[in-house]
Amino acid sequence: MKPLLFASRLAFICNLLFLVCVIIQRTTNFIGDKEVTAMVILLGWMVAPFQNLLVNCWYGMLLLNKSDKRLPIWLWLVNLTFLFIQFIIYFILPL
Repeated sequence: MKPLLFASRLAFICNLLFLVCVIIQRTTNFIGDKEVTAMVILLGWMVAPFQNLLVNCWYGMLLLNKSDKRLPIWLWLVNLTFLFIQFIIYFILPL
């Protein structure tokens, strides 16, 4: 379960950076340093959806196998919520 917990925490961090990216897109860039901004955009826009999809598929496989999972339920719910938000932002809003 340690790899899943690590992947879940990484997905959570990337999801928070995704939220920062959405705020930066809707307002002005409040991060002064260009390198930090580039890292936030890379992890928020590029890595977050794939990492989040991977983690949620892993959760789904655990649920289908009825395996004993020792993960915090709030982490699962937050990652699942962000997956829905990312789906809406990437696929529904651009149309």
